[in-house]
Parts: sequence; structure tokens; C-alpha cells
Amino acid sequence: MGGERPTCGLSGFEPRTPARQVHQKGWSAVHEAVARSRLTLTVLIVTAVPSLLQIPFPAVLTALQRSPAVRDGEVWRLLTSLVVQDGGWLGTVSNLLFLLVVGATAERVLPRRLWLASYVVGGLTGQLVGLAWQPVGAGNSVAVCGLAGTLAVALVVGVEAPRWTPVVVIWWCGALAATISVTALVIGTAAALGTQAAVMAGGEAGRGRPTVARLVCWATLAYAALLTAVGNVHGPPILVGAAMALLARGGGRFHHRRR
Repeated sequence: MGGERPTCGLSGFEPRTPARQVHQKGWSAVHEAVARSRLTLTVLIVTAVPSLLQIPFPAVLTALQRSPAVRDGEVWRLLTSLVVQDGGWLGTVSNLLFLLVVGATAERVLPRRLWLASYVVGGLTGQLVGLAWQPVGAGNSVAVCGLAGTLAVALVVGVEAPRWTPVVVIWWCGALAATISVTALVIGTAAALGTQAAVMAGGEAGRGRPTVARLVCWATLAYAALLTAVGNVHGPPILVGAAMALLARGGGRFHHRRR
């Protein structure tokens, strides 16, 4: 009585050690994180398998990518082009990593139906625009853009979100700058680092968070407009994702998810 409950070990009854408690808490945290990100992990697996297979077997990319064949009836390529990548192994790793990070963050903020709608509609928007601007190509980055656009607007419409959400959105925008030029990538990285520093300076209390969130939202929308103006396929999906967030808010489809 009054002490820790003993547990049975190989040498008899032994007290539960702090190390074991830490181990159990660690597994509980992993289980909780997986449970919160089920949709993201499912989409990640579906995307990763063909994306990784295309590295040793390039014919996989050729068979599934977006191409003018869509106009000849192979409409399914608009979807299959979201599960292969045209950016080589580096682009593949980057797209899969950001799908995990942006997707898991979005799943903590958005209803899962809105998550899926933003991802699929954003992806299809990018592929359709790509038929005109870049007829041959592939990648799930345009679908991640749909999520990023929805997240950016969610930051300023009163939806509860983890404090690192603006950082995730701006890092994705910074990564997209690589599709423009090296100079743009440097500027995007600097903006992401500045946002991260501002969020960290705010501490757990989130001092200045509304201001940072507004800046990230408007910067993301302006950036998407710029990408669209220069014919970059990543711009329209961000704008479509933002529009879907506004529609969801107007229809009362946002709700507070458990953190």
C-alpha cells in the first residue's frame, strides 16, 4: 500500500521502471499520431508504391503520367498522374515527405471529407491546367497544393489549428519556389525561416499568432496568384483549395477536431 504496484518479471516481482513507463508513453503517442493521420497515411501508401516503383521501372511513369492521350479518351490519367512523379528521385522524396507533413497537419484541422475533397479536386485542377500549360507530367504536388490552400484560409476563419500550421503552409510554398528559380527558392526559404522564428518566439501561449496566420494566408494567396500568372501548374490548385475552405465555412462544414 502506498507504493507502486509490482509487476511480475523473470526474477519475481519487480517495480515498474521509469524507462518502461517512458517506453509505454512513447508507443501510446505513436498510436495516437497514427490514429489522427489515418487518411494521410492511406493516401501516402497509395501514392508511394507506384512512385517508388517508377524509379527502377520507368515504364510505370510513362504508363500513368498526364499526357495528350487524355484528349484521346485516356481520362484516367488525370488521376493516375497523381500517384507517380516526374521530378526524379529528389522530387519523389520531397513530394512524399510534404504529403505526410501537410496532410497530417490538415487532418488535425479539417474534417476528413474536406481533406479528401481538397486533395482530389486540387490535384485534378492541377492536372487539367497542366494539359494546357505542361501537357506531359505527373506528381502529387498539385494535390498537396489543394490542401495547402484550404489550410491557409482555415488559419483566418476561426478554425482551431496547431500553432505550427502556418509554418507548414509557408514551408510548402517555399519548396514550390524551386519550380520557378534558384533565386525564388532562396527567397521562399528565407520567408519560411522567418515565419518559423516568429511562431517559436510566440511560445506556447501563441503571442502574435493571429498576425502570423493572417500574413501567411494572404502571402499564400498572393503567391498562388503569381504562380498562376506565370503559367505554373501549382497556382490554380492553391486557389481552388482556398475557395473550398470558404465554401466549407459558409456551409458550416468546419468543426473543431480533437488535438
